[in-house]
Amino acid sequence: MNIPRLVTAVLIAATYGSTVHASVSAEEAAKLGTTLTVFGADAAASADGQIPAYTGGVTKAPAESKLNSGKWFDPFAGEKPILTITAQNWQEYSDKLSESSKELFKRFPDYKMMVYPTHRSASFPDWYGENCKINAVQAKLTNGGQDIEGAFGCIPFPIAKTGEEALWNYIMRFVGTRQKNFVNTWLMDSSGNPVLTGSFKSSIYFPYYDPTLGRDGFKKSDGVWYQVMNDYAAPARLKGETSLFWDYTASSRDWPGWSYSPGQRRTRVAPDLAYDTPNPGYSGVITMDDIQLMYGKLDRWKVKMLGTKEMYIPYNGYKWQYATSDKDMLTPHFPNANLIRWELHRVRVLELTLKPGARHLYSKKILYTDEDLGGGMMDAYDQAGKLYRGGFADTVPAYDAQVPYSLGNWFFDFNSGVYLLGSHPADTSGIFFNVDFPNGFFTPERMQSTGIR
Repeated sequence: MNIPRLVTAVLIAATYGSTVHASVSAEEAAKLGTTLTVFGADAAASADGQIPAYTGGVTKAPAESKLNSGKWFDPFAGEKPILTITAQNWQEYSDKLSESSKELFKRFPDYKMMVYPTHRSASFPDWYGENCKINAVQAKLTNGGQDIEGAFGCIPFPIAKTGEEALWNYIMRFVGTRQKNFVNTWLMDSSGNPVLTGSFKSSIYFPYYDPTLGRDGFKKSDGVWYQVMNDYAAPARLKGETSLFWDYTASSRDWPGWSYSPGQRRTRVAPDLAYDTPNPGYSGVITMDDIQLMYGKLDRWKVKMLGTKEMYIPYNGYKWQYATSDKDMLTPHFPNANLIRWELHRVRVLELTLKPGARHLYSKKILYTDEDLGGGMMDAYDQAGKLYRGGFADTVPAYDAQVPYSLGNWFFDFNSGVYLLGSHPADTSGIFFNVDFPNGFFTPERMQSTGIR
């Protein structure tokens, strides 16, 4: 190492420390699969039994299911609500509600939450659990919490010790290895008029979760853990547009993105599609890093883990996700509350505050993430500290694929009075796992060659 590089390395180590947290002890890791689930959640039931113990989730498809159909039948279809929270009684349950949920009750007298029995339905393949135990003792954060080393095939930090570790776990939660999904996204304006903001196909590959690549193969790669290509079919202004993103296990490096425009007939680098850039597929109503509540780099945020608490979150929403048309979900002011299922779950509460000197539309973001690695909720605050946006990501496991999938979501903009219904597949061909992609599929060259002319 030459002298300038040595000095730089010393300065970086002094500023950040070489490691924020370097794995857990073998004794702590031994809790995985015993008092903790293999992925680090509390395996026990809640004190009052409302949240059951984790027993492996749902792994058997109901008899009514049509496998490989792109849709999943509700394994809890016969259940009835055990509680209805309304604008008249929500304060009795305020300790279990996000600030965005409270705001909806305050604004809309007809808003309600139908609460059902809790099911910890997420299940995982065997190789996932095996990798969790390895990650627990090998994975570590470097560069001030921005980069991950030594992780593969499970959330990086099954026994998270810091806010950064817990947030990386949420961003990198398992949603399959290869998939294609076909979804619609709608905006409901403040006057109650629905507008289709996007109808698109997403092709997705997670090298980080590819058991055929393996831990050694991923270690030898360039660290791309996630690749996604989105092809827009509607609305007319977006038809033919394609976007491609590569995400790394390091926030300290550039994450490349490309977009293809049929009007220009060329592919260009898209460095602006990150952070608080308005998301084009959601008509700009949410930011790019609002995707699935939190997406992208962490370098602009200071992350604090506030603890674990019991909250009502959307869960097992098979009915609204796969069996309810767009038009039936799009009621004025909020998605059809009669069709959304809520359950009581333990969540990890994370507080993201903007670092001094960093730029972002939000000053703070609170995330409530499911302990069993599904979806959750978010509250986002503007620069004046006022609640700005709220988000909800449902957890709808694909039991036959053993994927705790969380795709459907909705967002509220409390300033403009609009909401978004995102990633809804009921009126499309649906979601497919274990698909094959040819070599070179996730490249800008292929995107250019297959673009609409």
